Amino acid sequence: MCVGCQWATYRDFASSSAPGGSGLTRRQALRRGAAFAASAVAGSYIGPSFVAEAVADDNPHADTVFRNGPVYTVANGNPWARAVAVKGKRIAFVGDEAGVEVWVGPQTRVVDLAGKMLMPGFVEGHTHPLVGATVTRGADLQFDSRGEIVAALKAYRDAVGSPEVVRGFGWRYTAFPPTGPKKEDLDALWPDVPVILIAIDAHGAWVNSQALALAGIAKDTKDPLPGFSYFERDPATGEPTGYLVEVPAIMQVNNAIEPFSGDYVAQSLSEWLPKAAEAGLTSLFDAGIQIVPDNEGYAIYAQLERAGKLPFRVVGSHYYNNPAADPIPAIKALRREFDSELVQARVLKLNIDGGDSQYTAAMLAPYSDDPKTSGNTLLPPATFADIVSRADREGIDIHVHAWGDRGARLALDAFEAATKANPPRDRRNAAAHLPLIDPEDVSRFGKLGVYAQFSAQWAAPDRQWLQVNRSRWGARADAEFSMKSILDHGGALSFGTDWPAANYYSTFRPLDAIEIATTRRELDRPDGPSLAPAAEAISLDAALKANTLGAASQLRMEQDVGSVEAGKFADLVVLEKNLFEVAPHDIHKTKVLMTMMNGRFTHGG
Repeated sequence: MCVGCQWATYRDFASSSAPGGSGLTRRQALRRGAAFAASAVAGSYIGPSFVAEAVADDNPHADTVFRNGPVYTVANGNPWARAVAVKGKRIAFVGDEAGVEVWVGPQTRVVDLAGKMLMPGFVEGHTHPLVGATVTRGADLQFDSRGEIVAALKAYRDAVGSPEVVRGFGWRYTAFPPTGPKKEDLDALWPDVPVILIAIDAHGAWVNSQALALAGIAKDTKDPLPGFSYFERDPATGEPTGYLVEVPAIMQVNNAIEPFSGDYVAQSLSEWLPKAAEAGLTSLFDAGIQIVPDNEGYAIYAQLERAGKLPFRVVGSHYYNNPAADPIPAIKALRREFDSELVQARVLKLNIDGGDSQYTAAMLAPYSDDPKTSGNTLLPPATFADIVSRADREGIDIHVHAWGDRGARLALDAFEAATKANPPRDRRNAAAHLPLIDPEDVSRFGKLGVYAQFSAQWAAPDRQWLQVNRSRWGARADAEFSMKSILDHGGALSFGTDWPAANYYSTFRPLDAIEIATTRRELDRPDGPSLAPAAEAISLDAALKANTLGAASQLRMEQDVGSVEAGKFADLVVLEKNLFEVAPHDIHKTKVLMTMMNGRFTHGG
């Protein structure tokens, strides 16, 4: 679940006519009018806004042409084509083989798809590149048992020795009792070096005695947020066990040991970028930088953009979680400072609750395995609703982490109240994650125009669901991830992996989530059970749209990206196979052969 939930607390389309833009001049448009008319008869089309956009030269030909393969456009009314022409940063033509001929010149690169599938680049509606690239460095601990994890740590120690700080990521809650892992396992491996290992959902950490000592965490140390973020303690002695719950506690220890430097974060991101391009990412929503101050994080993105090394567009947020501060001036300042072609900071990110693993998801009824609690809201509901209303009045889009069914209801209530209190506007508010939504609230997404943002790869009956989620929620766990119901009630879906956060395994690959959305089964288990209710599985068309045009619409980018249409930016991916012709359980195995962003190949070109 959401890695960005508490990390922050501590610590040309319509007017792109400038030189260097890409598209048709008026003379070129007139010259090609007959060709467009002929190709239109054959089923091709061209966006009218493209004709008005100037180019810096009179070259009548495309820079790149893709042909001889299925083109899945995700465009309403024109879902399929056979050829695409790219000129500069934008798509010049979408249509058939005959229509694309006029775009091919002596300098045009022609890509023979040979039956491979071309589609829009993936748009991630919720992820954390800076956090993910940073915290996933170190030991990979994604194993199913304590023994396997300890063995991996021993192998890591043998390989790297004892650095100044030992870091790792991905240990699973299912490998330990509800009270979490113990410091003694780490003390045996690194008695004199601080160790901090982030859990698979980034809402917990496992540290050794040295880390606790350096941070001054002892028996009588106050918890950062009692009942929400705390240091797990031995019930007999009161001593901290080495299990840190929620991000405030994690960052209190991390920052005392070795705060993440801007250089470390920038290096981590740079090393990850080729992997993002290989996964087909061309646009994304950074749902919370947290790991460094906002300005510093966006400056890292901006520097990469200026150097021509940023392979995707970033819409970012100011993550807020502190009742002592007002987030409205902060997000307004970020909007003014970061508003370039590829890097824009303009969304307010809020958390109403936490997650079920730590009993911090806000529920309408008590937890099945701990009836004494129904979970807490991170912000008082009245404070939360006031922030939503004031941000909405300022025209700011709001993105809310909501995990429990009460959390989802409170988010929808706040959006509804803001809509009634403030003047009409084109709202692009979203509620994120949403594993559990009360049936009475399903139809409200469509009625309120709130985007339902899912990390769809979680909708599988993996060990986390079987051993933790099922225990926490009982029978309620059989009614999770109501994607199909939201669509049936007129709601809009947006997908985003929330990398590096996870229920069971961490991924930033959209195809993993797209497959599971259509099967509700674990990857590589085609004969395994589906997550109940199986009827909530959605079609491949719907899943692809959620990870392209749906997420683009959430981010106010649908006029520029998210579908293969003339006039839009040339953000494209080539897949080795047609997804509509492969077995559903093989979708995630399909390789991204090429990724193009802004008309430039970022992978496989």
